Amino acid sequence: MNQAVSLEIRKSFAYGLRQSLTIAIGYAPVAVTFGILATQFGLTFWEAGLMSFFVFAGASQFIAIEMLHQGATIWMIGLTTLIVNIRHVLMSVSVVPFFPTRTLPWSLGLAHGLTDETFVLNTKVLKEVVQEEDRRQVMLGINLGAFASWLVFTILGGLIGRWLPIQFSGFQFALLALFIILTTTSITRKNAMTYLLAALLAVVFKLLIPGKIYLILSVALAAGIGAWWRQRGHTLSIAGKRPNDKLNK
Repeated sequence: MNQAVSLEIRKSFAYGLRQSLTIAIGYAPVAVTFGILATQFGLTFWEAGLMSFFVFAGASQFIAIEMLHQGATIWMIGLTTLIVNIRHVLMSVSVVPFFPTRTLPWSLGLAHGLTDETFVLNTKVLKEVVQEEDRRQVMLGINLGAFASWLVFTILGGLIGRWLPIQFSGFQFALLALFIILTTTSITRKNAMTYLLAALLAVVFKLLIPGKIYLILSVALAAGIGAWWRQRGHTLSIAGKRPNDKLNK
């Protein structure tokens, strides 16, 4: 790889890091909150930090420390967080087309940094990046920036919770608010109806189906219908541009 190409990839990585600042700002209060709660529920600050390092899943980490506090078994915690995070399968499948020549090490590394927020930001940003190698660097920058901020602020929260008795409420909403903001900025005229359909299906399935599986079903069904409708429109557009058979005789 020549020096010019290496420079471009470094620029791509730096670009990804800059893009991750939006997520980092939103992660900061939530990660601090998690660190404080973790220490109040009996974990040390470094145990909280290790959970953020290896798990890196905001909602699941809050669930895990609450279940630990209640005395749940490790198997029950694992099953619960698996159900909560099963949506990541769909997110991963959506990201795969950006990397047709992906390798296993890159796939594992990028997958670890895939959260709701990094997924939304990556799918928005990667559409504007032409070269696959640059896409890897951009996604690595976004994921690493988000991951580092979550880890650092978790440890900071753990240290605060260790020395200062703090009572608070409402901070958990910051993560949801960040995801809502990132999602709304990715809505376009082409995909707005798919988003709306997913929301309507989620409401209906929530009333009919217990648990969290309604989230996966609504997103998968809406995405399938949206893809089918777009392909149908593309096919009709091509058919409409074909010359009349009589004129070809």
